[in-house]
Formats: sequence, structure tokens, C-alpha cells
Amino acid sequence: MISLSIIGTGNVAFHLANAFSSVQGVQLNYIVGRSTHALTDFKPLAKTTTDLSNIYSSKIILIAVSDSSIAEVSKKIKSTNSLILHTSGSTSLDILNLHNRRGVFYPLQTFSKNKHLIYKEIPFCIEALLQEDVLVLTELAEKINAKTFSINSTERASLHLAAVFSNNFCNHILTEAKMLCEDNNVSFDLLKPLMTETISKAFLLGPENSQTGPAKRGDLSTLEKQRNSLSSRQLELYNTLTHSILKFYER
Repeated sequence: MISLSIIGTGNVAFHLANAFSSVQGVQLNYIVGRSTHALTDFKPLAKTTTDLSNIYSSKIILIAVSDSSIAEVSKKIKSTNSLILHTSGSTSLDILNLHNRRGVFYPLQTFSKNKHLIYKEIPFCIEALLQEDVLVLTELAEKINAKTFSINSTERASLHLAAVFSNNFCNHILTEAKMLCEDNNVSFDLLKPLMTETISKAFLLGPENSQTGPAKRGDLSTLEKQRNSLSSRQLELYNTLTHSILKFYER
């Protein structure tokens, strides 16, 4: 039996608490938050507390807080026997260097509180100071049917940066596309088959081999026509991306 406590009340903490509260082989001991109000949604899942001293008997203590808060939380943990983990993609394992047993348990996925996740489809990037703790992390992930990938801090930071491009930036561009549709009374849903095919081709053929559109073709007439229909804010983004595509396919 793996005893686990989670520090944090954000989306990642909420999803992992839900996942581990309902599987065999894991005892979810406590959820720790800054205030009792922040812990309200966690009360059906496990005992809740604002006192870190309650969790030191847990085999694993999982820090699921914002990147900027990891070091602060780590310093407050006085346990010497627990395996201390964080869930950040961009933060090094070394930020937990006050602890003899430390590791990273990074789910490479976007988390929204009310969106159900299928964990067998989510890669968990793991790292630990001790090889024996890598096995513990693998076992923990297996409890929720997730696959693990042993990736060091440098590799994980690069992967996280790639995720920013592929997820955060793409989502923002979709927001702009939705606004264009709404401003012109066109259904945003009409773009769904296009986006589904775009993602499918990117992983089948490689994104560099499946690029289409006026910038890829060097169709300057169409580019200029589209520029004239954009606001100054939209134009800045359009020009930046168009220039990048033009330069990439000059090679």
C-alpha cells in the first residue's frame, strides 16, 4: 500500500486527488491547502488540513502547486523519510535538494477542473534522485493505469517548452480564430474537422511536411488581402507567424 498526501488545491492537485482516492493500492491520507475554504472541494476525497505536520507519515508527499511556490513549500516540509515530489514540467529536480529522497511526477497534459481525464492516455514524466524511488514512481503511475517515461530535468524542461508551443500558443490562436468567426457571424464549429485533420497529419506525416496555406505557398496577394481585414492586434500576431512560416520554407 502506497500512502500519499498532496499539497495544493489547484487543477493538477484536484485531478490527481480524484484519481488516487478511488484506486486500490493507494491510501490518500491528506490534502494540504493554505486555507480551509480552498480545501472545500477536496473533503469528499480525503482528510484535509492546513498543517503540514499532519502528513509526515505518508510514504509520498506530492507538491502540486505553482512553479513559483515549489521552493517555499519544500522548505516548510520537515519530513526526512518521505519521498518528496513536485509535478512541474519546467522546474528542476534540484529545487527539492533539501530532501534526501526527491523526485518529479510530471503529467504531460492540460488540466481543467471539470474536464474528465483518461490517465492511460497521459504520459507521466518521472525522475528521482535514487533509482529505487524511480520504481516507486512507476508503481504509483501504474495504480492509475498511466505510462511513465524516465526523463531528466533538462529533457523535461525542453519537453515543457515544446508543450507551450503546441498547447498554449495553439489554444491562443484558436481563441483568435473563434473571435474572427464570431465577429463575422460564422460558426466556430465549422473549423473542427480542419483542426482534427491538422493534428492527425502532424503526427502522421510530421508538422513540417503537412504545412499548407498562403504563407507556405508564398502567395503574397492573399497574404496582403488578409492583412487588410485584421485589427492592429490581430495583425501583429498574423505577421509574426507569417514571417516565421515564410522563413522556415525558404530553406
